[in-house]
Amino acid sequence: MHTNAGAPGLVQGVALSIRKRTISQASGLRQRSSIWAARTVAVIATVFGLLRDKVTPAAASLVGRLRETAAPAIERAERLVAKVVDRFGMRVTVMGAATAIFVGSTSGTAMAIGNLDTEAAVQAQTGVAAAEAALSEESASAAAESIAEDQRAAAAAAAKEAAEPKPVGGISKLQMANAAAIIEAGEDEGLDQKAWAIALATAMQESKFRNYANVNVAESYDYEYQAEGADHDSVGLFQQRPSSGWGSVKELMDPKTSASKFYDSLKNVDGWQDMPVTTAAQTVQVSAFPDAYAQWEDLAWDIIGAYNAR
Repeated sequence: MHTNAGAPGLVQGVALSIRKRTISQASGLRQRSSIWAARTVAVIATVFGLLRDKVTPAAASLVGRLRETAAPAIERAERLVAKVVDRFGMRVTVMGAATAIFVGSTSGTAMAIGNLDTEAAVQAQTGVAAAEAALSEESASAAAESIAEDQRAAAAAAAKEAAEPKPVGGISKLQMANAAAIIEAGEDEGLDQKAWAIALATAMQESKFRNYANVNVAESYDYEYQAEGADHDSVGLFQQRPSSGWGSVKELMDPKTSASKFYDSLKNVDGWQDMPVTTAAQTVQVSAFPDAYAQWEDLAWDIIGAYNAR
């Protein structure tokens, strides 16, 4: 006589066996995910380790950034794998028991549970593959964006450097940058190269193209400066005095603005275009050393030549 008396015990035994296999699969899948993540980071580190010395100095810092970028994606993939395994493992246990009760035979129960177990394993593996594909795509996208960002920054820096005139006459890049700011202010004012030469000779004599703060003017230290002075309240490239009406401390500590102030005063000098450089400079500055500006006229024209050749 056919009986179903042993079905519940068998169901429990089979379900327990499946549960053990599911746990084993979960452990294996998690291990695969961790190994994959470690390999991904290792590959990224190796590739950019090679790039560091051969492509751009920015590659060195990019490795760390890529690891930080990949970390959240790796964690999400591991969580997805765990969810897939847990989900399908529970489904096997519950549906296997329900099938045993519904079918009512030991052979049908074993077959149903076996089929469900196989299906769940396949779907779990498919879920892991999808997670790995998503992680790979996300990491590749993040890496590509980081590389593109660094390339844009490097290109912008290269373009800026190419646009800057090369230092001449023994002055530094910083001094040359301040000299270029003086010329740019003259361009903005619509003045010719004679005016630039007058302004350059003046600034070279007054500050050696260094933006001066003044120990007597506390506010001057609120702005970028490259040297310190103590002559009354004179500040900036042209050693202009706020108390004499040249402008605010903020304006005079800005290279281009202070140069514009100089040009505005120069334009008020009748016949400056026909004056020697030193005479025009002295007329604006009213210096105690009126002939001092002449020594820098040749350097001024050399700077203008380098600026035009950039």
